Formats: sequence, structure tokens, C-alpha cells
Amino acid sequence: MFNTKLVRTSLLLSLVAGLPAFAQPDGSDTAPTPVTAGAASKDAHYAFGNERIHNNEEVWEGNPGFLNGLRGFECAVEPVGQPLYFESPYNVSGLRFLYLHHEFSDGSQLQGGQVNVVAVQARLALSERWQFIATKDGYSWFDSGIIQNQEGWNDLAAGLKYVFYVDREADLVASAGARLMFTTGDDEILQSETEELSPFISIGKGWDKFHVVGDLTYRFPFDSDDGNQVLHWDVSASYEIAPDALPGFAPLVELHGVHYMSDGERLPLSVGGLDYTNLGSSDVSGSAVIWAGVGARWKLTPHVSVGGVYEFALTDKDDDIMDERVTLDMQLTW
Repeated sequence: MFNTKLVRTSLLLSLVAGLPAFAQPDGSDTAPTPVTAGAASKDAHYAFGNERIHNNEEVWEGNPGFLNGLRGFECAVEPVGQPLYFESPYNVSGLRFLYLHHEFSDGSQLQGGQVNVVAVQARLALSERWQFIATKDGYSWFDSGIIQNQEGWNDLAAGLKYVFYVDREADLVASAGARLMFTTGDDEILQSETEELSPFISIGKGWDKFHVVGDLTYRFPFDSDDGNQVLHWDVSASYEIAPDALPGFAPLVELHGVHYMSDGERLPLSVGGLDYTNLGSSDVSGSAVIWAGVGARWKLTPHVSVGGVYEFALTDKDDDIMDERVTLDMQLTW
């Protein structure tokens, strides 16, 4: 018998590996010239000093991007909200520790309640352009009006990302990739019943101290009865307000949208799983959820940053599972 998860993983690798080497601004199709840590960091600001604990220009002989990733964009500000599907275009190695407190509306079909999630994301720069990403895991405590006091493990998701456009002079980066989600999570906390493939494209642009990151993601369930097709879009805008008095501190505003593109047959609900899960609800096609977030990211050192946002529904909160949410993170990077 075939190992279906191995086949699906091979499909993902084949899909992402097929991405072409798009041209650079000078018309060439080669990888961008490596940038040393010192040169890349000269304009970045941090609260407790700008010195790296290492200046490795080539960790793996012949592959200067291994672990180091794509240098030259240290001034950029990583988004905070919607962490499971909002993938930035930048290529770094590191760990991201997450805590989410998510409130359900009392008027929704879940009849109020909350879910608390702790998780760790991992990213590994395989070269200047290629990155391995592990974006979903962790543990949830789920308590709502219809499902009370449950806890368990979340599904796992991982994939690859490829930086296909780099223009350091214009402070512009674009990436594309895909991730696979596996049904390793617990049913008690409403984790998905079908594997899912989610290709995405992500762009980051800077203008001095102002930075914008946006992405577009489409989620394809392998079983259309147990999952919904879902379109995500996200935008994060940040501004480093006082690099001399408060170095590394950048308030940000974010906007997120989820659009349900198909119905499933798993649950007779008119609410979807947003970014938390894929419920396979039977009455969501054509509906959308839009929410905003306000917060900040603070770069403490070249290797450590912390972020937080308060997120709230802009559309009718009773129509889905989004009422309000607090997202906190800490990033440790190489």
C-alpha cells in the first residue's frame, strides 16, 4: 500500500522546487550577491545594541546563505497577527514562540467562550533563497458554549519558501511557497479532519522607517467533504517612530481577511474555522471575515524581538468565530 503522507510530502517538494529562478533587477537570473552581517545591519536599530553574537559569512562552505539566509533587510519589521498563515517574504533562521488568546462571540454558533494556544514556529534558511518553514503545532485549551473545557494538540504544518525577487536598493523582496498541514491534532479541540495544501505569495517593501508586508494564501483541503477551500489575505504596516530615543520600536497596524470559497459536509455550521482550523462547515461558501490588529514589534538585539497585537472583528462577529484576540510572540533568530 502507498504511504499517502509520503506521497503528499513529495508533491509539495516537487511543487515548490519547480518555482523558477526569477530575474533580478539587473536582468540576471543568478542568486543575489551575499551580504555580510556588518554591512546588512548598518542601518538597523535595536534597543540593547547592534552587535551580532557571530559574523559567520559562510557557515556551510559553498553555501553562504545556509543559516544566514538573505541578509540586507534587517530594517524590515516582521508581522505579528494571524501567525499561522501570514508568512513574511524574508528568509531567516530562528524560532518564534507564540501565545494566542482568542474570544468567540456570545452570539455565534459556538455560543461564546475562548481558546488559548501556545506554539513554536521554526524556520531554517537552506540557502539565500530557500527556507524550510514549520508554521503550525502547539497545544490548545478550548472552552465554548457547545464544547466545554477541552484541551489537546494542534495539527502540524510545514513547507518550503523560495525568495524569487530581491532588490536591496528598493528595499523590496518577494517570495512564494507552500505548506502541508497534517491531521495530527485532537478532535476534542476541533482540529481539522483532512490534510491541507496552502500555497502562498508574500511581498515586503520598505521606505526608510516605514515598512509594509502583505501576503495571499489559498487553502486546498485534500477531502472537500471534510474541509472548506479558504482564501486568506493579510497586510501589516509598521513605522519606527523614534530610532534615537526608542531604537527598534515600531508600532504597527494590520488587516486580515478570510473568504470561504466552498462548502463541506463535516459539520452543519454556518461559521468556519478562520485560521485556527478547517471545520468543513456546510453553509459558509461566499461568506467572509475581516479583522484588524493594532500593536507593535520591538527589536531588542539583532537576534531577539518581541511583538504583540490586539485583534478585533470588523465584520459581524456573530457570523463566525472572531470576536477579539491577543497575539504575543518572541522571535529568536540566527
